[in-house]
Amino acid sequence: MYTKYFKIYGFIIAILLTSCGGGGDDSPSEPEVFPPAEAVLSLPANDEVCLTGVSINSTQATVTFTWQTAPNADSYSVVLKNLATQQVNTFLATTETTDITLTKGEPYSWYVVSKSSTSTETAESDEWKFYLAGDGIVNYAPFMAEAISPEIGGTVSASNNKVTLSWRGTDVDNDIKDYEVFVATTSPPATSIGTTTDAFLEHTVSSGTVYYWQVVTTDQENNSSNSQIFEFKVN
Repeated sequence: MYTKYFKIYGFIIAILLTSCGGGGDDSPSEPEVFPPAEAVLSLPANDEVCLTGVSINSTQATVTFTWQTAPNADSYSVVLKNLATQQVNTFLATTETTDITLTKGEPYSWYVVSKSSTSTETAESDEWKFYLAGDGIVNYAPFMAEAISPEIGGTVSASNNKVTLSWRGTDVDNDIKDYEVFVATTSPPATSIGTTTDAFLEHTVSSGTVYYWQVVTTDQENNSSNSQIFEFKVN
């Protein structure tokens, strides 16, 4: 009898072992991939004259760029633009700081792209602007105006055949005197539609037409800067 029960129990155990351990997929699961997060910029401060540059000669200085560690990122690209010449350069970094040699007395913008060796996704930080101090410069030209409305390349509906153009103007010396706005159906726009101390201006438009516009910002010392050329279409 005992032999009979032993055979039965042995048969049941064999079935259980086969069902639990056999036929399963023992291959390891793929590790979860986390894309990098946006970096938070630290220095140079936004919209400020950069006072931390280390002078190399009369025309160049080295500026230290820093930002906070971005989660899941193991490398970064610093995208730097000279706002006077529109030249863009990219600098690679594996830590949260890098030194870059720049031309003195020029306005710049910069942002950081977070990257990860385990992900094809990237993340861009906010974009900041600053002026690198120049030898003997006591007043700086305004930053180029930035379009707010209409959005660049956007399509808008006119109200009573009018569209309100609005922009953002900044100056490290806080001495903007006025803005002159140029609008045309060709680029670059050569027709001035007026000068204003406000950061907006109405313009009469026609439906189905593409318009180009540009803002010239002037400060109290008569330093000026030209914005990029913006574009929009009217329904």
